Amino acid sequence: MLKAINIKWDTDGDMEVLNELPTEIIIPDDLEELYKKDREYALDKISDWLSDKTGFCHDGFEIKYSEI
Repeated sequence: MLKAINIKWDTDGDMEVLNELPTEIIIPDDLEELYKKDREYALDKISDWLSDKTGFCHDGFEIKYSEI
């Protein structure tokens, strides 16, 4: 399982919203497969997916493989 961790959300200083956003999100299987094939391209797609999923931009994240 692939996870985005240490996500640094851009909430324009809104601490209430920031506290409600996750700092870790499990990446969908299709993006995980893409990451295995082409990490640089997949990171762009994962970045877009994170913003689309939450409605917020971010200032970075890390990728981590995690066991279920």
